[in-house]
Amino acid sequence: MTEFSEHWLPYSSVVLLAALIGYVTKVVAIEMMFKPIDFKGVRLGKIPLGWQGIIPLRAAHMASVATNKIIGDLITPKDVWASIDPDRFASEIREPLMKSMDAVIQQVAASTQPEVWGNMPGFVKDDIRRRLRERAPAAIEGIMFDVGQNVEEVLDLKSLATRTLVYDKTILQRVFRQAGKREWAFIRRFGLVAGFAIGLLQLTFYLILHSPIVNPVMGAVNGFATDWFCIKGLLFHPKRPKKYLGIFTWQGLFLKYQDEVSEELADLIAAKVLTPHAVIDTLLRGPQSDRFFLILQQHIGAMIDDELGFAKPLVRVAVGTDNLAKVKTIMAEKVMAELPKTMSHAEGYLEDTLDIRHVLADRLKELPPEEFEGVLRPAFQQDEWTLISTGAILGTVAGFLQDGIIIMFAK
Repeated sequence: MTEFSEHWLPYSSVVLLAALIGYVTKVVAIEMMFKPIDFKGVRLGKIPLGWQGIIPLRAAHMASVATNKIIGDLITPKDVWASIDPDRFASEIREPLMKSMDAVIQQVAASTQPEVWGNMPGFVKDDIRRRLRERAPAAIEGIMFDVGQNVEEVLDLKSLATRTLVYDKTILQRVFRQAGKREWAFIRRFGLVAGFAIGLLQLTFYLILHSPIVNPVMGAVNGFATDWFCIKGLLFHPKRPKKYLGIFTWQGLFLKYQDEVSEELADLIAAKVLTPHAVIDTLLRGPQSDRFFLILQQHIGAMIDDELGFAKPLVRVAVGTDNLAKVKTIMAEKVMAELPKTMSHAEGYLEDTLDIRHVLADRLKELPPEEFEGVLRPAFQQDEWTLISTGAILGTVAGFLQDGIIIMFAK
């Protein structure tokens, strides 16, 4: 005790540094999960000497697991499409559709029967344009209805979400960082308090043993044990509230704040992943867009057949069966090319009616803790021992620093 009172300042620094170790190793572990987005370092052949954030590094796997759970179980293409009113959707795009139809008709006529179209009287051309424009909204309604009947085969939301999260790793990073903002703050505070407690024990051992090995060993224990406890224990265990020592109740942090985490997750996914623009783009350009095109082609063909009416056999003889089929195909292709711009006018309506944020948040909140864990847990499993080991290394280095302070100021 006399020794401590004579050199209380350097010895107190042992405790303070231990608290700092507990805090810093938590900050480092958290940041190592998210940063850097891309690999930083050098490669010696196939051996990487550097670091890439765990979440960006495992983006493909994590995105796949998360989207399979969220979109496979919680939100389906059928859920998304069921809220869209085909009549209202068609009315939202009616005006831009009318304008685009004029250009489409001109392009189709010019590419299939330029001489016939060029020699046709102006009032006849105008009448053809008018009648096809008038039929176009009904065709769009029919297309929307048929998409709804086959939406699982036409709208690939899983591919959309996975592609978005892997392509832009900053979104995946934000999902996990934002969803766990309370948990990360708690863990940093816990590291500070736990490190301080370990520091008191460490100083006691040092004053008894006077061995320079005490500080590095206890520093390693500090960094390792607090990281291990936070990562393996505090975040996801126990899954349901459990009373300990008959005094206090504990539940894994992500599961305890399931409602709040659900809100954060739903906000980000609705704002950055399953946006109206992205849904439309996936429908028109996604991996299953060829199926949408077949539906579109069918309705465009029916629209042309209806317009020709009784004159269809005569037209077929005049222009040829192959040319008539070619007209239908080219018109479908031209309409498909115009649809991204045309349908963008309905994004405001879609944002209001889809309401993905509230639907997803409500369903995430309803998940039992065991299933909710499956949405987030993969982000922490594969490389958690790397984070824990890094904590031990940092703690060991700090322990040698503590020895240096004692030798410099207390000897």
